[in-house]
Amino acid sequence: MSRPPPLYVPTPGLPRRAVGCDLTEVRDSHMPKPAPHESPIPRPAHKEVSTVYVHVRRLGQLFNSLDPSPFWERDLDPSAGGFIEDEFSDKPHDRAWVLEVSTEEDQNFNTKDVQSAVTTYYQRMVASASKRIRDKLWIDQRALLIGVAVFLACMLLRVLLEQRLTSVPPRLLDEGLIVLAWVAIWIPVEQFFYDLAPLFRDRRFYRRLTQVRVHVRHIAPARQDHPG
Repeated sequence: MSRPPPLYVPTPGLPRRAVGCDLTEVRDSHMPKPAPHESPIPRPAHKEVSTVYVHVRRLGQLFNSLDPSPFWERDLDPSAGGFIEDEFSDKPHDRAWVLEVSTEEDQNFNTKDVQSAVTTYYQRMVASASKRIRDKLWIDQRALLIGVAVFLACMLLRVLLEQRLTSVPPRLLDEGLIVLAWVAIWIPVEQFFYDLAPLFRDRRFYRRLTQVRVHVRHIAPARQDHPG
């Protein structure tokens, strides 16, 4: 009669394990480990530096031409600012952001001037976002207090109606007070906890944009060939 195969066959050169041990653990302990470049769970690597390229014929096109402020205090042109913010918003986890501006104009302003103008602009955007947050907090806090007061008043009125009326209060009145109470408190709570999130996100994004490194380089204007 043939004997059944052994539960564990010791491998030469490896320490003998007990027959009653977990075979899965034994097998896994001697499996070859994957090389670093053969990781079974690939993880997306974040870039060290992300660069957004902007090309303007003149540096003045980067800023709002209607703004009478000095160059370093001007707002960005709405189209240029929207493009820069859209591009960087797709790279939130990259460690550094670089804005490279190429212009065909002879360099009247050095990189430090443009860097200062961009940084100052987004610092103003941070201050503006902070003011919107403060204003909304002021409004929402008072709306929440009013909502709580209306909620308590409705609940108290229900109790008084039950105590004063000899018969049960009309169902329509009772349910109407309940609905009014919850609506009065739900809308302020929703505004207080959910409508503030986008404002905090915008302020965090603008703070990140204040750290953008700006490079300005001059490129030769494109040659235009005239016929004949």
